[in-house]
Amino acid sequence: MRMPKKIKDASIQKKLTLAMWAVAIIPITVIFAVVLGVFIRTSAENATHQSQLLLDKTVEEVDAAFLQAKDSMESLITDMNVQSALNDYVEGTYKERLNLRDFLRNSLINLPASGMGAANISIYIKEADKTYSRDLSDRELSAIYGGTPWFEELLSQRGFFRLEEGNSIEGGRPAWILASSIVNVHNGQILGLLYIELDRQEVLCPLEELMAENGGMVILKKPGDGAGKDAGGGFVSLYSDSEFLGSVEYRLSLKELREGYSAALFYFLVGLAVLTILIYLVDKALADWFSGRIIRLKEATRRIASGDLDVEVEDELGDEIGELAKSFNTMARDMKRLIENEYLVKIENQQATLKALQSQINPHFVYNTLESISMMALVRDHYEIVDMTQAFSRMMRYAMEDAALVTVEEELENVRSYVTIQRIRFPGRFQMDYSVEQGCMSLHLPRLTIQPLVENAFRHGFEDAPDHKRIRLFTGRREGCLRIRIFNDGAAIPAKRLERIRELLNPDCREDPMDCFALRNLSRRLRLLFGEGSRVVIRSKEGMGTVVSLRIPMGREKE
Repeated sequence: MRMPKKIKDASIQKKLTLAMWAVAIIPITVIFAVVLGVFIRTSAENATHQSQLLLDKTVEEVDAAFLQAKDSMESLITDMNVQSALNDYVEGTYKERLNLRDFLRNSLINLPASGMGAANISIYIKEADKTYSRDLSDRELSAIYGGTPWFEELLSQRGFFRLEEGNSIEGGRPAWILASSIVNVHNGQILGLLYIELDRQEVLCPLEELMAENGGMVILKKPGDGAGKDAGGGFVSLYSDSEFLGSVEYRLSLKELREGYSAALFYFLVGLAVLTILIYLVDKALADWFSGRIIRLKEATRRIASGDLDVEVEDELGDEIGELAKSFNTMARDMKRLIENEYLVKIENQQATLKALQSQINPHFVYNTLESISMMALVRDHYEIVDMTQAFSRMMRYAMEDAALVTVEEELENVRSYVTIQRIRFPGRFQMDYSVEQGCMSLHLPRLTIQPLVENAFRHGFEDAPDHKRIRLFTGRREGCLRIRIFNDGAAIPAKRLERIRELLNPDCREDPMDCFALRNLSRRLRLLFGEGSRVVIRSKEGMGTVVSLRIPMGREKE
């Protein structure tokens, strides 16, 4: 396959970008689109299936309420004691009737259906045309329902159980009416009927909860109305058959389903955009990296052509470009060695010697100047200036010494010099307490370990606070480790800031910001010198103060 000349002549960076689009971005976009289509279809089917299961379960729960009420009614109307009471009530004396009335009321009160949202439970005695209620209201059923078809059918043996929609006798609230004939088991005569009202709102509470949680609406169809048709107009209709309510239609809003699809589409586009940007950035970084290495070689060649023999290409990788860079550097060094003469070498040696002398003179000049200031202040009886100057001079000498490790005693002397300066600057503003175990004075730790922490405690804890504050420094040896704690009772570190500091102190953190530089630098130095067993821990709480703890394993310094 021949490549177009325009692509052939393009830069390496453009070729790499085109290759990345061809082998990564376009295929990934196609895969994302296919996955999105499958996801939307599967999500719609799962959502519909889950809604159907919830509807069936809810309808079963509603039917359970009716079944429990019906079972309770059957247990009472077949109770021989109740039937005997109804038979004896007609022919009994006044006192016997009162006793039978109380017995019937107790039977109604003990009926299990009384806890199923029953608004009214009554028993009607046909021959006596008398009604007794659980709530003692004793509203006459014959006066209320006399002449209604279902009431007459139950009393004339044309039916034994009826479920009707209506209103409560007492409050007028919508209710379902459950009525059952009481048939004498001996002669088959109708003794009366048992009447129960179930509050419509309480029975349908599970359906209302279904609508509240999942949206949509529920429509009840009477038996014989059929399952109905899809609602259309932005709804999907689901159906469930109820033994007592007939067909229950649940209209699930397409808008809510589409909102799920819209969210999936949004996340798809966002994910695709993020992935495209990441691939582009990675591709650009790789292209810039490769092309940058080649451009550095090209620029170095131009510099050599212009007479600059000090050029060197920094590329230590072992690939082809790295090998080319090494060969180029070798060539440049050989050319420089052939051109340079003894005169140039001598001048460079003299310049190096001069720089070495200057590096030795400058520190001595600083020390001598500080000593002169100290002596002048001493002559004029300015003792605070003498103390401050000498403390600062000691800190300067200590900081410029070459040794990387110092003893705890030397480090504490440097801390005392810093505290001397701060006492002069802020007299009476703070108190410094030392708790040092003598057995750890000769142990070694990195130079400038404790003083920066004391400085942080002073600056961030209470440098601007007017009240008298306290800093406590503890050093001791525990379990083969040097333990150091610096505590201050000043302002606590905010929780978000403390979390950020701990995140930056984590050895696995790959960030390298300037934030919290001193603590991060100290943590890295300790890990390099003493291994992963070293720790820098910071704790802070409002009203308690801040404590920074160091854990340095002894006898484990790395060479």
